[in-house]
Amino acid sequence: MQAAETEPKRTKSYIDEVYRLLEEKPGVEEILIMNRSGVPIKTPMERQDALQHACLYENLREKCQAFLSKMEPPQLLTMLRVRTRFHEVLLTPDGKCKIQRIHILRLRI
Repeated sequence: MQAAETEPKRTKSYIDEVYRLLEEKPGVEEILIMNRSGVPIKTPMERQDALQHACLYENLREKCQAFLSKMEPPQLLTMLRVRTRFHEVLLTPDGKCKIQRIHILRLRI
């Protein structure tokens, strides 16, 4: 019962607050918040770019989740991290929305 009380609501104000907090993080280049179906609902990206990112990462998330569900015992995907030399993408699926943020990485020499 306590878990249900502490679980935040996924309302427009919640989405706006999460977006604002992520914007304040250093190194965050892009933020993409999607609904349960993978449709972008809040992002600074162009509409076509946001749809392309959402589609590609939704397919990757589904494949990862299918793999995890075949493990013994079945696991749930809580965060997906994809890192390249210059960028890092964090995908955080939630019950009602998915948050994707793209970071610019600093090169360590």
